[in-house]
Amino acid sequence: MQTSPIFEMQSNRLRFRRLRADDFSLVAPILQDAQTMYAWEHGFSHDEVIDWIADMLRRYHEDGFGYFAVLDRQTGALAALAGPLTEQLDDGQTALGLGCIVRRDLWQQGYGTECVQATLRYAFERLNAAQVVALIRPNNTASLLLAKKCGLQPIGQTVKHYHGSDMPHLILAIERPNA
Repeated sequence: MQTSPIFEMQSNRLRFRRLRADDFSLVAPILQDAQTMYAWEHGFSHDEVIDWIADMLRRYHEDGFGYFAVLDRQTGALAALAGPLTEQLDDGQTALGLGCIVRRDLWQQGYGTECVQATLRYAFERLNAAQVVALIRPNNTASLLLAKKCGLQPIGQTVKHYHGSDMPHLILAIERPNA
């Protein structure tokens, strides 16, 4: 007997649920697409997809949140991977961040905006965050425009170490709106 998934949050067109260990075939088409993953500078290998899912499961356990599988409310198809993340900054501090990876054939259709806005609501209302950040590569113009459209403003820079490379990132932030 299969149980219905529990959705962490919902938006106009989307439902967000936690990833499961058996979600490889669901998320691999996004994570293995080099064009979608250009900010990471490569599409993920089979093992990297497995490790990414395991990292999200670890984040759920340790932080209580991480990327969610973002499903189209009408079709049930995966539209994106998005959600709140704990981010490490250069100074050793952690910040509540957000991440969003939209399926490439859905780019320019408002899904990124819907994911980011839902994640911000979740962060402010459910996680009681005072501030949310996004760490974005300087050449990722689409994500920079999306972040700014959703109210995040540049506040600094940081460097992430990934696959033996130093990758500069801009830090954009938004404060909790006044109630």
